[in-house]
Amino acid sequence: MVNTAGTNGFDNGTKPPDDELREILHGFARARMPMEQRLAALSEQHNYHIKRAKLSKLNKEFDVPTVKKPPPEPLAISLVAEHISQDTNRRHGPDRVQKKIGRKHNIWLPRDAVRKIQHDLDPEGAQARFPGGGRKGKVRGQLTALGIMQEVHCDGHEKLGAIALRLGGVGFGIYGFRDHTGKILHVDAVPNDRCQITVAHCYLDFIEATGEMPVQLTFDGGTETGYMAAAQCEFRRRFLATVSEIERPSTRSIKSTDNIPVESMWKYWLDDEGANIKSALLEAHTNGLFNPSSQLHIDLFQWLWVRIVRHHLDEFKNYFNATPRRSQKEKLLPTAAPDAVFRNPELHNLRRCGTGIPKEDVDEFRARLPLSREHVMRFVADDFDVYAQYVYAEIGSPAFEHSTGWDTYGRMMAYIQNEYT
Repeated sequence: MVNTAGTNGFDNGTKPPDDELREILHGFARARMPMEQRLAALSEQHNYHIKRAKLSKLNKEFDVPTVKKPPPEPLAISLVAEHISQDTNRRHGPDRVQKKIGRKHNIWLPRDAVRKIQHDLDPEGAQARFPGGGRKGKVRGQLTALGIMQEVHCDGHEKLGAIALRLGGVGFGIYGFRDHTGKILHVDAVPNDRCQITVAHCYLDFIEATGEMPVQLTFDGGTETGYMAAAQCEFRRRFLATVSEIERPSTRSIKSTDNIPVESMWKYWLDDEGANIKSALLEAHTNGLFNPSSQLHIDLFQWLWVRIVRHHLDEFKNYFNATPRRSQKEKLLPTAAPDAVFRNPELHNLRRCGTGIPKEDVDEFRARLPLSREHVMRFVADDFDVYAQYVYAEIGSPAFEHSTGWDTYGRMMAYIQNEYT
Protein backbone atom coordinates (compact mmCIF):
# COMPACT_ATOMS: atom_id res chain seq x y z
CA MET A 1 0.00 0.00 0.00
CA VAL A 2 1.29 3.47 -0.91
CA ASN A 3 2.31 5.68 2.04
CA THR A 4 0.63 8.91 0.94
CA ALA A 5 1.39 10.70 4.24
CA GLY A 6 5.13 10.41 3.74
CA THR A 7 5.79 9.52 7.39
CA ASN A 8 7.72 6.45 8.46
CA GLY A 9 6.32 6.00 11.95
CA PHE A 10 9.26 7.82 13.59
CA ASP A 11 8.71 11.20 15.26
CA ASN A 12 11.39 13.55 13.91
CA GLY A 13 10.15 16.47 15.96
CA THR A 14 10.04 19.90 14.32
CA LYS A 15 12.50 20.85 11.61
CA PRO A 16 13.76 24.44 12.05
CA PRO A 17 13.28 26.85 9.13
CA ASP A 18 15.95 26.52 6.44
CA ASP A 19 17.69 29.81 7.20
CA GLU A 20 17.82 28.99 10.91
CA LEU A 21 18.92 25.39 10.25
CA ARG A 22 21.70 26.62 7.97
CA GLU A 23 23.10 28.84 10.73
CA ILE A 24 22.81 26.01 13.28
CA LEU A 25 24.71 23.53 11.09
CA HIS A 26 27.41 26.05 10.19
CA GLY A 27 27.76 26.85 13.89
CA PHE A 28 28.36 23.16 14.59
CA ALA A 29 31.10 23.17 11.96
CA ARG A 30 32.78 26.25 13.45
CA ALA A 31 32.73 24.57 16.87
CA ARG A 32 34.26 21.40 15.35
CA MET A 33 31.57 19.24 16.98
CA PRO A 34 31.59 15.48 16.21
CA MET A 35 28.51 14.07 14.46
CA GLU A 36 27.18 12.50 17.65
CA GLN A 37 27.27 15.84 19.46
CA ARG A 38 25.57 17.59 16.54
CA LEU A 39 22.75 15.04 16.56
CA ALA A 40 22.38 15.39 20.33
CA ALA A 41 22.32 19.21 20.11
CA LEU A 42 19.67 19.15 17.37
CA SER A 43 17.56 16.82 19.48
CA GLU A 44 17.96 18.51 22.87
CA GLN A 45 18.14 22.17 21.88
CA HIS A 46 15.98 22.29 18.74
CA ASN A 47 13.60 19.29 19.11
CA TYR A 48 14.74 17.88 15.76
CA HIS A 49 15.42 14.13 15.94
CA ILE A 50 17.36 12.70 13.00
CA LYS A 51 20.09 10.15 12.30
CA ARG A 52 23.59 10.41 10.81
CA ALA A 53 22.47 9.79 7.23
CA LYS A 54 19.94 12.64 7.34
CA LEU A 55 22.45 14.97 8.97
CA SER A 56 24.98 14.18 6.24
CA LYS A 57 22.38 15.04 3.58
CA LEU A 58 21.57 18.33 5.34
CA ASN A 59 25.27 19.21 5.61
CA LYS A 60 25.59 18.69 1.87
CA GLU A 61 22.39 20.62 1.13
CA PHE A 62 23.48 23.66 3.18
CA ASP A 63 27.14 23.59 2.07
CA VAL A 64 28.48 22.96 5.57
CA PRO A 65 32.30 22.98 5.30
CA THR A 66 34.32 19.90 6.21
CA VAL A 67 37.97 18.89 6.04
CA LYS A 68 36.90 16.00 3.82
CA LYS A 69 36.10 18.49 1.06
CA PRO A 70 39.01 20.96 1.11
CA PRO A 71 39.23 23.98 -1.22
CA PRO A 72 41.55 24.06 -4.26
CA GLU A 73 45.24 23.86 -3.36
CA PRO A 74 46.07 27.44 -4.49
CA LEU A 75 43.38 28.81 -2.16
CA ALA A 76 44.63 26.66 0.72
CA ILE A 77 48.21 27.86 0.18
CA SER A 78 47.00 31.47 0.03
CA LEU A 79 45.06 31.17 3.32
CA VAL A 80 47.95 29.54 5.18
CA ALA A 81 50.45 32.03 3.74
CA GLU A 82 48.27 34.94 4.89
CA HIS A 83 48.15 33.51 8.41
CA ILE A 84 51.90 32.90 8.50
CA SER A 85 52.53 36.51 7.47
CA GLN A 86 50.51 37.74 10.47
CA ASP A 87 52.12 35.34 12.97
CA THR A 88 55.35 37.30 13.28
CA ASN A 89 56.59 35.26 16.26
CA ARG A 90 55.99 31.88 14.58
CA ARG A 91 54.02 30.54 17.54
CA HIS A 92 51.12 28.99 15.62
CA GLY A 93 51.36 25.28 14.79
CA PRO A 94 49.23 23.40 12.22
CA ASP A 95 46.36 22.70 14.62
CA ARG A 96 45.97 26.34 15.64
CA VAL A 97 46.34 27.57 12.05
CA GLN A 98 43.69 25.10 10.87
CA LYS A 99 41.19 26.19 13.53
CA LYS A 100 41.83 29.92 13.11
CA ILE A 101 41.40 29.76 9.33
CA GLY A 102 38.22 27.74 9.79
CA ARG A 103 36.71 30.15 12.31
CA LYS A 104 37.68 33.23 10.29
CA HIS A 105 36.90 32.10 6.73
CA ASN A 106 34.53 29.15 7.34
CA ILE A 107 36.94 27.02 5.29
CA TRP A 108 38.34 23.88 6.90
CA LEU A 109 41.67 22.55 5.65
CA PRO A 110 43.03 19.09 6.48
CA ARG A 111 45.61 19.35 9.24
CA ASP A 112 48.16 17.37 7.22
CA ALA A 113 47.76 19.82 4.35
CA VAL A 114 48.26 22.79 6.69
CA ARG A 115 51.37 21.18 8.16
CA LYS A 116 52.86 20.51 4.71
CA ILE A 117 52.16 24.07 3.52
CA GLN A 118 53.72 25.51 6.70
CA HIS A 119 56.83 23.38 6.26
CA ASP A 120 57.12 24.39 2.60
CA LEU A 121 56.60 28.11 3.21
CA ASP A 122 58.30 28.52 6.59
CA PRO A 123 60.55 25.56 7.50
CA GLU A 124 62.33 27.57 10.20
CA GLY A 125 59.03 28.23 11.97
CA ALA A 126 58.47 24.53 12.68
CA GLN A 127 61.98 24.23 14.07
CA ALA A 128 61.41 27.27 16.30
CA ARG A 129 58.27 25.66 17.78
CA PHE A 130 59.97 22.32 18.43
CA PRO A 131 60.02 21.67 22.20
CA GLY A 132 63.24 21.23 24.10
CA GLY A 133 66.40 23.18 24.63
CA GLY A 134 64.98 25.60 27.17
CA ARG A 135 65.55 25.58 30.88
CA LYS A 136 63.51 23.12 32.87
CA GLY A 137 60.41 24.59 34.43
CA LYS A 138 59.05 24.15 37.91
CA VAL A 139 57.94 20.61 38.75
CA ARG A 140 54.16 20.60 38.77
CA GLY A 141 51.69 18.41 40.61
CA GLN A 142 48.14 17.48 39.64
CA LEU A 143 45.30 20.00 39.86
CA THR A 144 42.03 18.77 41.37
CA ALA A 145 38.64 20.35 42.02
CA LEU A 146 35.22 19.36 43.35
CA GLY A 147 33.41 21.49 40.80
CA ILE A 148 33.23 24.56 38.62
CA MET A 149 33.41 27.95 40.35
CA GLN A 150 34.86 26.28 43.45
CA GLU A 151 38.07 28.25 42.98
CA VAL A 152 38.79 31.07 40.53
CA HIS A 153 42.31 32.39 39.92
CA CYS A 154 43.00 35.99 38.90
CA ASP A 155 46.06 38.00 37.95
CA GLY A 156 47.31 40.94 35.90
CA HIS A 157 49.45 40.83 32.76
CA GLU A 158 51.84 43.65 31.89
CA LYS A 159 53.56 42.55 28.67
CA LEU A 160 51.70 45.36 26.84
CA GLY A 161 52.17 47.92 29.60
CA ALA A 162 54.03 51.22 29.41
CA ILE A 163 57.23 49.79 30.92
CA ALA A 164 57.32 46.91 28.45
CA LEU A 165 56.60 49.07 25.38
CA ARG A 166 58.80 52.10 26.25
CA LEU A 167 56.70 54.38 24.06
CA GLY A 168 56.48 57.43 26.27
CA GLY A 169 53.98 56.16 28.81
CA VAL A 170 51.33 54.59 26.57
CA GLY A 171 50.29 50.99 27.04
CA PHE A 172 47.67 48.69 28.49
CA GLY A 173 47.37 46.38 31.45
CA ILE A 174 45.31 43.21 31.22
CA TYR A 175 43.43 41.55 34.06
CA GLY A 176 41.89 38.10 33.85
CA PHE A 177 39.94 35.46 35.76
CA ARG A 178 40.19 31.72 35.09
CA ASP A 179 38.34 28.87 36.75
CA HIS A 180 40.45 26.16 38.42
CA THR A 181 39.00 23.61 35.97
CA GLY A 182 40.28 25.61 33.00
CA LYS A 183 37.69 28.02 31.60
CA ILE A 184 38.62 31.67 31.03
CA LEU A 185 35.76 33.54 32.69
CA HIS A 186 36.67 37.18 32.10
CA VAL A 187 39.61 39.10 30.65
CA ASP A 188 39.88 42.79 29.81
CA ALA A 189 42.39 45.50 28.92
CA VAL A 190 42.60 48.23 31.58
CA PRO A 191 44.58 51.47 32.02
CA ASN A 192 46.30 50.24 35.20
CA ASP A 193 46.18 46.63 36.39
CA ARG A 194 48.07 47.60 39.58
CA CYS A 195 45.33 49.95 40.82
CA GLN A 196 43.21 48.21 43.44
CA ILE A 197 40.11 50.21 42.50
CA THR A 198 40.48 49.17 38.86
CA VAL A 199 40.99 45.54 39.86
CA ALA A 200 37.90 45.68 42.09
CA HIS A 201 35.81 46.92 39.16
CA CYS A 202 37.25 44.08 37.03
CA TYR A 203 36.13 41.60 39.71
CA LEU A 204 32.63 43.10 39.73
CA ASP A 205 32.58 42.94 35.91
CA PHE A 206 33.45 39.25 36.20
CA ILE A 207 30.60 38.70 38.69
CA GLU A 208 28.18 40.51 36.37
CA ALA A 209 29.37 38.55 33.32
CA THR A 210 28.95 35.14 34.97
CA GLY A 211 26.10 35.98 37.37
CA GLU A 212 27.95 34.07 40.09
CA MET A 213 30.74 34.33 42.60
CA PRO A 214 33.21 31.50 43.30
CA VAL A 215 33.57 29.82 46.66
CA GLN A 216 37.20 30.93 46.75
CA LEU A 217 39.17 33.62 44.94
CA THR A 218 42.92 32.99 44.55
CA PHE A 219 45.51 35.63 43.68
CA ASP A 220 49.15 36.45 44.30
CA GLY A 221 50.08 38.83 47.09
CA GLY A 222 49.96 42.19 45.34
CA THR A 223 48.65 45.42 46.84
CA GLU A 224 46.11 45.75 44.02
CA THR A 225 43.83 43.04 45.45
CA GLY A 226 42.56 44.86 48.57
CA TYR A 227 39.13 46.05 47.44
CA MET A 228 38.59 42.89 45.38
CA ALA A 229 39.27 40.68 48.39
CA ALA A 230 36.90 42.81 50.48
CA ALA A 231 34.14 42.33 47.91
CA GLN A 232 34.67 38.55 47.77
CA CYS A 233 34.61 38.27 51.57
CA GLU A 234 31.47 40.40 51.87
CA PHE A 235 29.61 38.40 49.23
CA ARG A 236 30.65 35.15 50.95
CA ARG A 237 29.28 36.36 54.30
CA ARG A 238 25.99 37.45 52.74
CA PHE A 239 25.30 34.73 50.20
CA LEU A 240 27.35 31.67 51.21
CA ALA A 241 27.56 31.73 55.00
CA THR A 242 27.09 27.94 55.19
CA VAL A 243 30.66 27.32 53.95
CA SER A 244 33.20 27.55 56.75
CA GLU A 245 36.03 30.04 56.35
CA ILE A 246 38.29 27.50 58.04
CA GLU A 247 37.49 24.72 55.57
CA ARG A 248 37.44 26.95 52.50
CA PRO A 249 38.61 30.57 52.96
CA SER A 250 36.96 33.26 50.84
CA THR A 251 40.33 34.33 49.44
CA ARG A 252 43.76 32.80 49.15
CA SER A 253 47.02 34.66 48.50
CA ILE A 254 49.84 32.58 47.02
CA LYS A 255 53.11 33.05 45.17
CA SER A 256 52.80 34.03 41.54
CA THR A 257 54.63 30.87 40.46
CA ASP A 258 52.03 28.77 42.29
CA ASN A 259 49.04 30.55 40.73
CA ILE A 260 49.26 28.04 37.91
CA PRO A 261 45.88 28.22 36.11
CA VAL A 262 45.96 31.97 35.50
CA GLU A 263 49.71 32.20 34.92
CA SER A 264 49.49 29.49 32.27
CA MET A 265 46.63 31.44 30.68
CA TRP A 266 49.05 34.27 29.88
CA LYS A 267 51.35 31.79 28.13
CA TYR A 268 48.44 30.65 25.96
CA TRP A 269 47.59 34.31 25.27
CA LEU A 270 51.14 35.09 24.14
CA ASP A 271 51.17 32.02 21.91
CA ASP A 272 47.83 33.04 20.40
CA GLU A 273 48.09 36.76 19.57
CA GLY A 274 49.71 38.48 22.57
CA ALA A 275 53.26 38.28 21.21
CA ASN A 276 52.09 39.35 17.74
CA ILE A 277 50.29 42.38 19.19
CA LYS A 278 53.38 43.40 21.15
CA SER A 279 55.52 43.15 18.00
CA ALA A 280 53.00 45.30 16.14
CA LEU A 281 53.00 47.92 18.92
CA LEU A 282 56.79 48.04 19.00
CA GLU A 283 56.78 49.05 15.32
CA ALA A 284 56.02 52.53 16.67
CA HIS A 285 59.73 52.86 17.44
CA THR A 286 60.61 52.73 13.74
CA ASN A 287 57.55 53.34 11.53
CA GLY A 288 57.48 57.13 11.99
CA LEU A 289 53.73 57.23 12.68
CA PHE A 290 53.71 57.77 16.45
CA ASN A 291 55.04 60.85 18.26
CA PRO A 292 55.08 60.24 22.04
CA SER A 293 55.51 63.97 22.72
CA SER A 294 52.17 64.81 21.07
CA GLN A 295 49.02 64.48 23.20
CA LEU A 296 46.99 63.95 20.02
CA HIS A 297 49.17 60.99 19.05
CA ILE A 298 48.96 59.57 22.58
CA ASP A 299 45.16 59.87 22.69
CA LEU A 300 44.68 58.26 19.28
CA PHE A 301 47.09 55.45 20.19
CA GLN A 302 45.22 54.70 23.40
CA TRP A 303 41.79 54.96 21.75
CA LEU A 304 42.57 52.68 18.81
CA TRP A 305 44.94 50.08 20.17
CA VAL A 306 42.92 49.27 23.28
CA ARG A 307 40.07 48.29 20.95
CA ILE A 308 42.42 46.11 18.94
CA VAL A 309 43.70 44.45 22.12
CA ARG A 310 40.16 43.87 23.43
CA HIS A 311 39.07 42.43 20.07
CA HIS A 312 41.88 39.88 20.15
CA LEU A 313 41.29 39.13 23.85
CA ASP A 314 37.66 38.28 23.08
CA GLU A 315 38.71 36.09 20.15
CA PHE A 316 41.31 34.36 22.32
CA LYS A 317 38.83 33.70 25.13
CA ASN A 318 36.22 32.25 22.75
CA TYR A 319 38.80 30.13 20.92
CA PHE A 320 40.38 28.83 24.13
CA ASN A 321 37.08 27.96 25.81
CA ALA A 322 35.82 26.09 22.73
CA THR A 323 39.00 24.02 22.30
CA PRO A 324 39.55 20.69 24.14
CA ARG A 325 42.81 20.31 26.02
CA ARG A 326 45.31 17.72 24.86
CA SER A 327 44.97 14.28 26.41
CA GLN A 328 47.25 13.82 29.44
CA LYS A 329 47.55 10.44 31.09
CA GLU A 330 48.11 11.80 34.60
CA LYS A 331 45.63 14.70 34.40
CA LEU A 332 42.77 14.50 36.92
CA LEU A 333 40.65 17.42 35.68
CA PRO A 334 38.61 17.11 32.45
CA THR A 335 40.34 17.53 29.08
CA ALA A 336 37.10 18.43 27.29
CA ALA A 337 36.57 21.95 25.98
CA PRO A 338 36.05 24.32 28.95
CA ASP A 339 32.70 25.48 27.53
CA ALA A 340 31.52 21.85 27.41
CA VAL A 341 32.64 21.28 31.01
CA PHE A 342 30.69 24.32 32.21
CA ARG A 343 27.58 23.33 30.24
CA ASN A 344 27.45 19.85 31.79
CA PRO A 345 29.86 19.58 34.76
CA GLU A 346 28.01 16.50 36.02
CA LEU A 347 29.20 14.55 32.97
CA HIS A 348 32.76 15.17 34.16
CA ASN A 349 32.14 14.27 37.83
CA LEU A 350 32.09 17.93 38.87
CA ARG A 351 29.58 19.97 40.87
CA ARG A 352 28.18 23.44 40.32
CA CYS A 353 29.71 25.40 43.18
CA GLY A 354 28.97 29.00 42.13
CA THR A 355 26.57 31.22 44.06
CA GLY A 356 24.32 33.69 42.27
CA ILE A 357 24.83 37.37 43.13
CA PRO A 358 22.01 39.84 42.34
CA LYS A 359 23.07 42.72 40.10
CA GLU A 360 21.77 45.29 42.57
CA ASP A 361 24.22 44.00 45.19
CA VAL A 362 27.07 44.24 42.70
CA ASP A 363 26.01 47.80 41.85
CA GLU A 364 25.75 48.68 45.55
CA PHE A 365 29.32 47.58 46.27
CA ARG A 366 30.55 49.29 43.10
CA ALA A 367 29.00 52.56 44.27
CA ARG A 368 31.01 52.37 47.51
CA LEU A 369 34.37 52.27 45.73
CA PRO A 370 36.30 55.58 45.83
CA LEU A 371 36.21 56.00 42.02
CA SER A 372 33.61 55.00 39.45
CA ARG A 373 34.15 52.36 36.81
CA GLU A 374 33.91 55.00 34.06
CA HIS A 375 36.74 56.93 35.71
CA VAL A 376 39.23 54.08 36.22
CA MET A 377 38.50 52.45 32.83
CA ARG A 378 38.87 55.69 30.85
CA PHE A 379 41.78 55.71 28.39
CA VAL A 380 40.98 59.09 26.80
CA ALA A 381 38.79 62.10 27.57
CA ASP A 382 35.10 61.77 26.72
CA ASP A 383 35.17 64.48 24.04
CA PHE A 384 38.10 62.82 22.25
CA ASP A 385 36.34 59.46 22.47
CA VAL A 386 33.30 60.88 20.68
CA TYR A 387 35.44 62.59 18.04
CA ALA A 388 37.59 59.49 17.44
CA GLN A 389 34.47 57.38 16.90
CA TYR A 390 33.33 59.89 14.28
CA VAL A 391 36.70 59.81 12.48
CA TYR A 392 36.78 56.01 12.64
CA ALA A 393 33.36 55.85 10.97
CA GLU A 394 34.44 58.37 8.34
CA ILE A 395 37.36 56.20 7.18
CA GLY A 396 35.10 53.17 6.81
CA SER A 397 35.29 51.50 10.25
CA PRO A 398 38.11 49.04 9.39
CA ALA A 399 38.49 45.86 11.41
CA PHE A 400 40.33 46.02 14.73
CA GLU A 401 43.23 43.76 13.66
CA HIS A 402 46.81 44.09 14.89
CA SER A 403 48.14 43.40 11.39
CA THR A 404 46.39 46.52 10.03
CA GLY A 405 46.41 48.62 13.21
CA TRP A 406 49.07 51.10 12.11
CA ASP A 407 47.40 51.55 8.72
CA THR A 408 44.17 52.46 10.53
CA TYR A 409 46.10 54.74 12.89
CA GLY A 410 47.77 56.53 9.97
CA ARG A 411 44.48 57.04 8.14
CA MET A 412 42.76 58.42 11.23
CA MET A 413 45.67 60.74 12.01
CA ALA A 414 45.74 62.02 8.41
CA TYR A 415 42.00 62.72 8.55
CA ILE A 416 42.34 64.63 11.84
CA GLN A 417 45.30 66.69 10.61
CA ASN A 418 43.62 67.51 7.28
CA GLU A 419 40.50 68.69 9.10
CA TYR A 420 42.49 71.16 11.19
CA THR A 421 44.83 72.50 8.48
